[in-house]
Amino acid sequence: MPPTAQVRWSRQSFRALMRQELHPSRLVPSLTAGIIAGIFLVVYAVSFGALIFSGELTPFVSAGIGLVLFTAITVSIIVALGSSLPGVLIIPQDGPGVILSLLISAMVTKLSGSATPAELFATAVMAIATTSLLTGAVCYLLGAYRLGNLTRFAPYSVIGGFLSGTGYLIAQSGFSLLSDRFFSLSELDILLQPQFLIRWVPGVVFGLILLWVLRHHSSVFIVPGMVLAGSLIFYAALFLTQMNIAEARELGLLLPEFPKGALWQHLKPDLLLQAHWQSIWEQLPRIVSIVLVTVMMLLLNSTGIELASGRDIDLNQELRAAGLGNIVAGLGGGIIGFHGLGLSTLCSAKIGAKSRIVGILAALVCVLVLFAGGFVSLLPKAVLGGMLIFLGFGFLVEWMYDAWFKLSKSEYALVQIILLAIALVGFLKGVGLGLAIAMVLFVVSYSRTRVAKHILSGVNYRSRAGRSPTEQRTLRQEGEQLYILDLQGFLFFGTATTLINQIQQRVQTEKSVPIKFVVLNFQAVTGLDSSGILGFEKLKQVAQRESFNLLFTHLSPEIAEQIQRSGLIKEDDPICLIFPDLDRGVEWCENQILESISWRRKKSLPLVLQLESWFLHAPQIVEIATYLEEIDLAAGNTLFCEGEAAIALYIIEFGQVTVWSQANQATAKRLQTLGAGSFVGEMDFFSNTAHQTTAIADMPSTIHQLTRTALVNMQTENPQGAIAFQQAINQLMAERLSHAYQEINQLLD
Repeated sequence: MPPTAQVRWSRQSFRALMRQELHPSRLVPSLTAGIIAGIFLVVYAVSFGALIFSGELTPFVSAGIGLVLFTAITVSIIVALGSSLPGVLIIPQDGPGVILSLLISAMVTKLSGSATPAELFATAVMAIATTSLLTGAVCYLLGAYRLGNLTRFAPYSVIGGFLSGTGYLIAQSGFSLLSDRFFSLSELDILLQPQFLIRWVPGVVFGLILLWVLRHHSSVFIVPGMVLAGSLIFYAALFLTQMNIAEARELGLLLPEFPKGALWQHLKPDLLLQAHWQSIWEQLPRIVSIVLVTVMMLLLNSTGIELASGRDIDLNQELRAAGLGNIVAGLGGGIIGFHGLGLSTLCSAKIGAKSRIVGILAALVCVLVLFAGGFVSLLPKAVLGGMLIFLGFGFLVEWMYDAWFKLSKSEYALVQIILLAIALVGFLKGVGLGLAIAMVLFVVSYSRTRVAKHILSGVNYRSRAGRSPTEQRTLRQEGEQLYILDLQGFLFFGTATTLINQIQQRVQTEKSVPIKFVVLNFQAVTGLDSSGILGFEKLKQVAQRESFNLLFTHLSPEIAEQIQRSGLIKEDDPICLIFPDLDRGVEWCENQILESISWRRKKSLPLVLQLESWFLHAPQIVEIATYLEEIDLAAGNTLFCEGEAAIALYIIEFGQVTVWSQANQATAKRLQTLGAGSFVGEMDFFSNTAHQTTAIADMPSTIHQLTRTALVNMQTENPQGAIAFQQAINQLMAERLSHAYQEINQLLD
């Protein structure tokens, strides 16, 4: 595409984007959300500035408010442009903010009397900047290395409890903003006094009406209309009661008047020299705790925004955006700020503003206040506090009432426990308690799941070792000696106990054939802890007491190393054995069963006697044997290779041959091991296709081959012998197909 076309396309795209953003259905909620968000950011800035710059730092409170406003401006713009979800808003956060205020207070107290006010201010600003820079860098790196999805593993009920607890805290903040007192049930009698009722009742009524309207109606004009109507009613009431602005502010109906003039004071290089860096270094543990709290709250808030808005969010991108924003804020001395769950939900999900313009407009409001003073303090507290009441009660209704019809009783109970814990002992402790309870419930629930994905026996599962019909019948009769458990998942004390109980129950079951072999297949096992090892040690004691062998198959390198370190399996262990896969383990068990049968000695008999079980009339075997050609193979010699023409089928008289999926045994998979009296290569021979496998002798072997020419001669010269031979092949195919069906049915149970 030529450059002029690219420019034209970019201009057209920009125009289309602007037409979309300036459409009334999108512009009205964006403007409303941006202005409301900006006012809330200003309120947060004043609150945090006064919180952090208190005590001996009170003379610098205006500069402190300016620093918090700088955070709101920079982080808002960067997150608005860099977030994966348009409409996301940030706030200076109370969790890190409270710890930061304690950190500053501790430093100021220690330096009091030995440092000048200017040095105290410089130390506080440098501590704030250092914390923001470090936090921003950690968040950015976590996002860059894509570690943000860790919170995806948090249970839904824990996220629900977090959201309901957030709703309680938001509603509490609304009451505190309205009444100028920290909301507590112990102070309910004070809040019911007339001078306080006039402060909070109008805001609560406004919030509840807005909640009811939005639960029954949906329009982008509802919230801006309610805000405008609420403000007009407030000033109409002031006019009718002949109350001026100062009197209304004195009664607590308006926000306090903001400091006059510009709040922004650019940082000077002298601050680096005036700061007491040793005091900052001593606060490193608190700084690290701020970083950890920030990362956890950022991920939880982002997940909550995703859930509340019903839109997907890229947690790694949010970490990068918030990290970059805090790095820039730290360079200017700003405090930590990141995604505000309540404010983002209010503007995106409730007002319907899903544009990046919202964050930029909120930042512009903060810019006006930063450089021009506090005209926004004229917005009624009943409207601001009512918006918080609306949002907080919205979360509470969703997770206390609506969740009753959506969640299981245990999940619903966990949500309410987390809510109660957050209300009584605090946010972080409440979420931590919820996670602990969720983990306990998960362990209990996981312990009840089937640790054995499939339960098999020698009757319905056999190895790939070739067996004669007589051997197959014996293995079916004696198959109950073999108990196979195909394990799955992570094995720990809970699942190991379940497994031991299951095996003991099977051992004690009255059956005609007692268990002699228990095979534990670890192919689908994801991990094993030390308590699981202890469980297997108890299982070994059971095996020793009940006289059966315990076989471990398909162990991963990590689990094999764990078992080796534990000393569970000793050298030449008579009880426990390890095999590379399930097939090898089952083959060993079958051989032990067959070795105990006297006719097993038939493996050294001539071919005519080996084939007795396949033919009804013994004389026919002698006649058919005249068409066979004898081949002697040394151990390791190849009988046929994958891709070669199937010019003959083979019958083993002595020795053993293994069929592989590839010629290279290092990477090949064993398909079948065949012994005396077994047929090899018959399927490819009769389908007249190239060999699909490779057959290699495991030991010196004597093989007899029937070529295609010899088969044609047999069909011509001895039709009855050819029919008998074909019937033997059909019987072999039927037995293999029947065994395959049994395995499939067992696996589907």
